[in-house]
Amino acid sequence: MVKIKLISLLLHVNFALNILNLVSANEQEDRMIRPPIPEKLVHRSRLRPDIPLRIISKGDILISEVLFNPRPGGVDFVEIYNNSSHEIDLKDLQLANINSAGEPASIKNVSAVKLMIPAGSYYVITSNQANIKENYHARFPAQFVQIGSLPAYSNDKGSVVLLSNNVIIDRLNYSAKVHHPLIQDEDGISIERVSFSVDTNDPANFKSAAAVAGFATPTYKNSQEVSGKENFVRLTRKTFSPDGDGYDDILNLDYQFAENSMLATVNIYTDRGRLIRKLLKNQTIGTSGTLSWDGLDDSGLKAGIGIYVVVFDVFDLKGSTKRFKNTCVLAGKLN
Repeated sequence: MVKIKLISLLLHVNFALNILNLVSANEQEDRMIRPPIPEKLVHRSRLRPDIPLRIISKGDILISEVLFNPRPGGVDFVEIYNNSSHEIDLKDLQLANINSAGEPASIKNVSAVKLMIPAGSYYVITSNQANIKENYHARFPAQFVQIGSLPAYSNDKGSVVLLSNNVIIDRLNYSAKVHHPLIQDEDGISIERVSFSVDTNDPANFKSAAAVAGFATPTYKNSQEVSGKENFVRLTRKTFSPDGDGYDDILNLDYQFAENSMLATVNIYTDRGRLIRKLLKNQTIGTSGTLSWDGLDDSGLKAGIGIYVVVFDVFDLKGSTKRFKNTCVLAGKLN
């Protein structure tokens, strides 16, 4: 009886050890399959409170637009773009210029408190946001960061520098020579980034903001930003009735061009070829946009009911030209 009890007890012990070994083997295999969680992804509660959850890396925040030569009474601004796929805290961002030794100088903190900028959004840093909103169309007026003063940016040439914890993450070496050569007065015209996938200081990556966009696009997509390879000019509708009833009162003309810094002349003719309205005359346009006709002629009088032809001519400094024609109908009530 003693031997039977002893054998039974050993069987129980061996069974328990096998279970423990199996669990241990499974845990070891699981560790091999699933690598340990990177420290940067560990929940904030396990980190020291002074370490941010995400660190701004080079390429996360990029310089998008700069106004360095404002009109008299105006102020400078620097627009930034969140080029990452996640929110970024602007509390970790600094703005600077460059001193004679080529080092960042006049470093300014963008925000003293937590300020999250969503992925794919544009924010404007300036010393007077009311001044910018008064002089330009700001599509997203809440996307401003006002600081006491910006680093000094020369009207001729200089450098705009973005830093994160005193490490340079983007730098634009600008010059007034980047402006469109046909622009005679550069005051109040910003320079805009063409592509976020091209190096900041690529010679063709910054252009003058388009005249049709008001010479600056604070808080939203740049007028000279790459839009697509297709060139088109088309009406959103063929018929409109500018009678003030709030329905189809405006004729909208959408356009897109693969090249930037184009100039455009847009005229409206009657079906007999008589010019009645000049919408644009040799003005810089963006890579995409919309023009509108309110149905009035150049004298401010309402055009008569009938068929009209919208002629859209574009040209660049190389001498290449393109012409687009669209036909529309101005409708109205017959008494």
